[in-house]
Amino acid sequence: MLLRNRIFPVVALVVGVVAAACGGGHSYKAGTPAATGQAPDCSAVPLDLVNTTLALTLTGPVAGSRPGGVVCTFAQQHGGASVQQVLLNSNVDKATFALVRDGFKAANNPVKKISGWGDEAYAASVFGLATSNNFAVRKGKVSVVITSTADYDHMKKLMKAVLAKL
Repeated sequence: MLLRNRIFPVVALVVGVVAAACGGGHSYKAGTPAATGQAPDCSAVPLDLVNTTLALTLTGPVAGSRPGGVVCTFAQQHGGASVQQVLLNSNVDKATFALVRDGFKAANNPVKKISGWGDEAYAASVFGLATSNNFAVRKGKVSVVITSTADYDHMKKLMKAVLAKL
């Protein structure tokens, strides 16, 4: 009997820790995009914020709708070929968030899991004529994917500002 009284609290603690690690421990303020699953529009990424955080001179955003969200595209002011994009995705869960990440892996692009950002996050680089860096974070039921030629230190500043709005 004494052993049973000691085991139950330990088992309960372990189950609680595992549930929190699996995303069960996060709750978001009612009405926020992270709670409702409805991603904001491109007003969440105004041009001055993007220019300042990425340390680039861009124009935009040009908003485009896509299944499950919106894409905000920024172009280089002087006609450069590379574009910077912020994808704001609605109704995202672990499985849908993994689709793009797994696609990067399948194409042999380096993918790195990042902790401390939302419920899950990763970074991936695609090497080509211009290296394209991707930083993706799922926060609750929405995700943000930044694709840019900027370095990750600059992308982190933009991501932090966008996540604060979710």
